Amino acid sequence: MMLILSVSGGAEAMAGKLLLYVRVAQLYTKEPPDQIAMPLENVPKKQVANTWHALRGRDRLHEGQDIFAPRGTPIYSATEGYVYSVGENSLGGQIVSVIGDGGRIYYYAHLDSYARELAEGDHVTTRTILGYVGTTGNATGTPPHLHFGVYTSAGAINPLPLLTDRSEPKAEKRKMVNRKPGTVNRKRAQNGEP
Repeated sequence: MMLILSVSGGAEAMAGKLLLYVRVAQLYTKEPPDQIAMPLENVPKKQVANTWHALRGRDRLHEGQDIFAPRGTPIYSATEGYVYSVGENSLGGQIVSVIGDGGRIYYYAHLDSYARELAEGDHVTTRTILGYVGTTGNATGTPPHLHFGVYTSAGAINPLPLLTDRSEPKAEKRKMVNRKPGTVNRKRAQNGEP
């Protein structure tokens, strides 16, 4: 019985991987976007200092943008796509990568933590939280920030020209009804609404 369960669990994982590969292949057939959303709310593009290709150490150029924000600030996906990896490395610390249209990889690094239950293969939109701003990896001892990189098949590209200010979610508008003060809308009152 235990062998059957482990085989079926392994088959399920393999099927999940295969489905991700099919979805990624479909993404490669689409054009990458000219604009992507700022991965942090309440951080306007004009507030981001251009750190693209700034010297890092003696032999490395910075392949992304550092977007500073308080520790724990939610990090949203800049584009629609699929979670390509969730993990850790020496430079980025805790990282998440999302693959989007055109096969572009969007790399989010120095996370303090990941979003709960985020997993490889998950579909994401610009409203999906991936994790939270931190100082992991080689950002230990620096102010909290998100390192945001964009990679194509030709290598890293500067994300700053692609970024647009994140729009606030639109609040649901209620239809206004002209009525005298103190009167009650019968239909809303029946539904328990004011």
